[in-house]
This record gives sequence, C-alpha cells and structure tokens, in this order.
Amino acid sequence: MVMYMFFSVVATAITEGLIFAGIYLYETEIIAGEYKRVWGASGQGRMSLGTFTMSQSAALDACVVAVFTMLLLMIYFILISHNFVSYVREIISGVERMKSGEFTEEIPVRGEDEFSEIAGSINEMRQNLYETLESRKDAERTKDELITNVAHDLRTPLTSILGYLDLLTQGDFLTDEQKQKYLGIVSSKARQLETLVKDLFDYTRYDKNKVKIKKEILDLNLFVPQLVDEFYPSFMDHQLECRTDFYEGALNIEGNGELLARAIGNLVSNAIKYGADGKLVEVKTGINDGRAYVAIVNYGKIIPAEDLEKIFDKFYRVENSRSLKTGGTGLGLAIAKNIVTLHDGVIWATSDEEGTRFQIELPLVKSRTGRSGK
Repeated sequence: MVMYMFFSVVATAITEGLIFAGIYLYETEIIAGEYKRVWGASGQGRMSLGTFTMSQSAALDACVVAVFTMLLLMIYFILISHNFVSYVREIISGVERMKSGEFTEEIPVRGEDEFSEIAGSINEMRQNLYETLESRKDAERTKDELITNVAHDLRTPLTSILGYLDLLTQGDFLTDEQKQKYLGIVSSKARQLETLVKDLFDYTRYDKNKVKIKKEILDLNLFVPQLVDEFYPSFMDHQLECRTDFYEGALNIEGNGELLARAIGNLVSNAIKYGADGKLVEVKTGINDGRAYVAIVNYGKIIPAEDLEKIFDKFYRVENSRSLKTGGTGLGLAIAKNIVTLHDGVIWATSDEEGTRFQIELPLVKSRTGRSGK
C-alpha cells in the first residue's frame, strides 16, 4: 500500500509539473509576443521574470490546485493499484468459498509481496482444513462401518445362542443326546463371540501407532519354528502338510515377541482356514532387500486381484457372504498389519496359480551371511 501511494504521489507531481510548465510556457509566449508588439525591435524596455508569476499566468487559486491535486492523486492510485485491488478481491472470494465449505479450489499466488504470502498461508490453511474434514468424515464412516459390522457379527452367533438356550430351557421333550448337541453349539457360538470381542480389542489397541511397545532383539529363525510347532495339531485336523524353508543363519530383528507371534500366527491360521483345499502350507524365512521376511504360502483358492487390495482392511472377507463358517472375524489380517506397522515393517500378499503368499518384512538389526529361503 505504501509503495502504491508513493508511486501515485510521484506520478501526480510529475503530471502537475508538466501541466503547470506548459501553462507557464504558453502564457510566457503570449506576454513575450505582446512585449515585441509594444516595444518593437528597438530593444527599449526590459522583460522581468517576476512579471510571469502564477497569479498572473493562470487564474487558479490555491483551493482549485489542491482539489485538482487530490483528484489526480486518486485517479493515479486507482489505476496503479487496480491489479492489487483485484487480487485482494480474489483472496476475499477464496476466503468466502472456504466459509461456505468449498475447499477444493486454491487461491493463486502471484508475486512475492505480503499479499502473496497471505494467499499462500490461506492455501495452506485450506489444505489443512480439507484434510481435517476428510479425516473426520473417514472417521465417521469408519465408526458407522464398525458399528454395522460388529452388530452383524455379534447378532449371528447371539441369535443362535438365544435360540438353542430357549430350546434347552423349554424343551422337556429333548433327549440327553440332543441337549448335549445343543450345548455344544451354544459353547461354540459363545467362543465365536469371545474371539470377536478379543479381536476388536486388539485391533483398537494396535491401530495406527496408538501404543508404544517394548521391543527386544529376536532371531526369527528361532522364533518362527517354535510358533509353527504350535500349529501342528491344526495342520493335522485339516489334513495339511506343513513344509518349512528357514534361512541359514541368524535373522535378528527388534520387536515384541508376543505381538509378532500374534501377527504371524494370524497369517498361519488364515492359511490353514482358507488353504485346506491345497493340502499344503509352506512357511519360509529369508532376507529381501536388506529386510528379514517371514512368508506363509498356501495353495487354496486364488484371491481375485480386486480383493487383494482390500484384504488387510478390517472386517473384509473374500467370501461373498459374511458367515462365520470358517470361524474368522475379518480382523485377523487387519490386526497383523497394525502389528507389523508398529514394528516399522511392511506386509503384502500375492495370489496366483503358484499359490497365495502372505509376507511380512521387518528391518534387520544384525545378520550373517547365509542362504535365503526361496
């Protein structure tokens, strides 16, 4: 603003100077001509500059000059600051759009003056507000989805429990064998509810780095075989063969053994549930791009590509129906992902004719030369 005012004053002064200089020269020429007419060329008489004063050459008093100066100053200021005023209006328009809830259009940043800095700051604020609002919308959608899915998964076993309990309490006609059968179903459904509640608790607990975990140095080549041994009864129940291919040497990582056991165990359990048709599950460890990895491969049904992108989302199941026939809650892989994220690792999956592979990769702390599993 100060700069625009300064330029307006300079332009006004130059313009008035030129105008008054023109008036002066014009009236000087008239008086000089009159002088020559009266005195001729004889040279008699003398013309003095004092003769040509402002009061004599122009019939403008101080008030008129002042008004003219103010008008000229205003005209120059408007002309010079036109782009500036337009830019200010553009900034105001952008702020008005933000007030009405529109956060998609940025205010253009022009030049390097104070107002361009203001525009840049407003754009940054707009982006932050937009991200905050989108985050809130996502949180709201997540909450609604969570409530819907939890209600569905709780209702299914709960309905069965209530139904069979009614039969047991009111069915005097039931035989002891039928009562035992129904009690077994009630017990099974109650365990499903227990699993769902536990998974919900764990998912919330390990979601998005909400907790700090205690870590220690672990050797995956000692840790994973012990974990696999715990699943041999499940392999036998599902008539699955388990093959292992472990890295020759130490695979030291920094992690929490209890949480990693949960994550890897979820992947093994998933392979057992959904890979039974393939009759084989492979567990491998090795090094990939400087990271230690644990891979679990099954040879069941191929997971479609569009499902692979969502398979680590909470409550997502590849099955079209949401039945709990397989005993899953739809949270196992989401929990595994959150745990791996807490360990600064990555988890991914592929599925094709060569098998369905889930792989966890974690930063190495110390490693020795050896053969990596394939």
